[in-house]
Amino acid sequence: MVIITIALSFGMSLFSSPLLANTENNRAESRDKYLNIMTVNKPQYDMVKKIIKEKNNVEYMFTNEKDISEFKYNEDVLSNISNMDLFIYSGTSFEPWSNSFIDELKKGNLGIINLARGVRLLNYANNGDNKENPYYFEGIEEYKIALYNVKAAIQDRDPQNRDYYEENYNKAIKEFDDNIKKYEDKIKLLNEYKFITLNNDFDYLTKSLNLNTIQLDNHEIAEFIKINNLDPKKVIIIVDGEQGTKIDLSAYNTIKLWKYYGDMSFDDLILYNVGELSKLAKTK
Repeated sequence: MVIITIALSFGMSLFSSPLLANTENNRAESRDKYLNIMTVNKPQYDMVKKIIKEKNNVEYMFTNEKDISEFKYNEDVLSNISNMDLFIYSGTSFEPWSNSFIDELKKGNLGIINLARGVRLLNYANNGDNKENPYYFEGIEEYKIALYNVKAAIQDRDPQNRDYYEENYNKAIKEFDDNIKKYEDKIKLLNEYKFITLNNDFDYLTKSLNLNTIQLDNHEIAEFIKINNLDPKKVIIIVDGEQGTKIDLSAYNTIKLWKYYGDMSFDDLILYNVGELSKLAKTK
């Protein structure tokens, strides 16, 4: 009888242990995931923060565009990012080193997110070559696509909180749309102007706003305006806020815009540029 009791007790413990283990596993699975996310620059970091708020950890590598362009990675950087859950980059020549860098990352559990996925990138001719325009994050719809890519990537890694991320995304898009809408009427009044661009850096923005643009060629400004039968009073020249220009534009109407500003989120950059353009509109 004693032998039977011991046998039964042993049998019960044998079959009950897996049940206890499963319970512990279920509890572990039900806990929120804590994601570690790395972005290349601060504006990308700001996009991620709109989606995750304070739920996960996100870091960025650079602020300044020159630092991004000249970046030389090493084994320590590769190891650090390989241990992240997500690595987010622009997906264009804005990060000229990105392809080789990604090739050398230890993929494992690392998710690599190309923000330009689904974006129709613009190209331009340069000395007979066809070049990619990397500044898509200036465009209104392009920014929305990039933010959607951030949201989808995080939802994929943390499906339990899918609704939370979706709600944050929808709020961010609504706030952005509401802010853009404030300038709609004034932007429409700019149809009477011709905007001269000095390069292709602002193509995404000007196309988003349906501005009438023409790019300066090798002619002098005065000659260019004459050849194209433009009214000097209705011409506005777009100047890069960072690079400026060596051309003397003192006799013309100019506007200073930024194609990238490391301390400013992409949505704020768009709103800043749109706001500056709206100041040119004269109410009829």
